[in-house]
Amino acid sequence: MVDLKFKYPMAVAAMGMGFASIACYIYCDLLKAVPPAAAVDVRFYWTRIFPVGACQGLTLFLGNQMYFYLTVAFIEMSRASLPVTTMLALWAARLETPTAAVIRAVCLTAVGCAIAAYGEVHLSVIGGLLVVSNLSMESLRLVMTQYLLVGCDMHPLQSLKFIAPAATLTLLAGSAVREYPGMVANNAAAIVAKYPFHFLLAACLGLVVNVLGVVIIKLSSATTLKVLAAVRGPIVVMCGVLLFAEAVTMIEFFGYSIALGGFIWYQYALTQKAAAEAAAKAPALAKP
Repeated sequence: MVDLKFKYPMAVAAMGMGFASIACYIYCDLLKAVPPAAAVDVRFYWTRIFPVGACQGLTLFLGNQMYFYLTVAFIEMSRASLPVTTMLALWAARLETPTAAVIRAVCLTAVGCAIAAYGEVHLSVIGGLLVVSNLSMESLRLVMTQYLLVGCDMHPLQSLKFIAPAATLTLLAGSAVREYPGMVANNAAAIVAKYPFHFLLAACLGLVVNVLGVVIIKLSSATTLKVLAAVRGPIVVMCGVLLFAEAVTMIEFFGYSIALGGFIWYQYALTQKAAAEAAAKAPALAKP
């Protein structure tokens, strides 16, 4: 999209979410390829489903805004602290109870991210507020999505069918405020008309990403999704340094190394917690 001079990420994200809305509607309602969603009335949608979609749209909106104020390397470093906010949110919602080892690992991750933030030379007040807002909104979205999918009997594609339109509306609102004047001035519609297959491919990739996200949360948990997302962190940081010549101070690198160590410890603690829970259930199941 950058090569096409279409530098409007929120509009592209809205296109992907809109395509996901249409595709899921066709697959779920017209083709009836998945079980129908039960007990989805107007009140249920506006109180439990729409807020999830709005949070998803706001997460993408805030995430895109960070790139105007922060380096790519630091943005990826800050995302290493997402398990901290996610664990706190899941614990507050009583969806997961962390063990002492998990808490210690999360605290180590938080300390590392704080050191990395201290060493960031391009950190601004607005950029810092955007990071905090983005992490908080992402954690809230994951908690609400996990509650919707795990706590309710709903197929992942059915949930995406309801969530995607709300996210699309939120992204369109953000794009109208931030990007629309520039799109009109640069005649962005002509770019879409000239390269329709590029935008169709971007929309299809957006659909794939969203489907994989809800399926992973349904089959495992919100933290597992963050494991997969965090693997790309060090790679993106190195790309930012090598390709964009972004400055990474020694303090920042040291803090990020601590955060990654805490993150690895965190995943190990989660594995031990799951194994202990499975072992505790085994004797109960063995009883006649």
